[in-house]
Amino acid sequence: METTGFHDVTKTKASHYRSNVAPSAEAKPQWPTTFEGGQLAKEIRESATCTEAVRAKLLREVIDFEASHGQCTQTFIKKVRKQVRPHPTP
Repeated sequence: METTGFHDVTKTKASHYRSNVAPSAEAKPQWPTTFEGGQLAKEIRESATCTEAVRAKLLREVIDFEASHGQCTQTFIKKVRKQVRPHPTP
């Protein structure tokens, strides 16, 4: 065999044919998974005093709290309800 300095560089390995798309990240939940979180989210959604931005922020807080703590604690529920319910007028 005579070497002429020519080297075949065609892509013949199977790894060259894989797509370059990275696996997508796990989708975040759009609704709380626990019963208490679902009840709280319904209260947030049905609140007449909150704007859409506040509703979205509170709903995301509930989902994130469940993700980190496993369930909504009574203290957290009370904190969120204070923000959702209208303030009593004296």
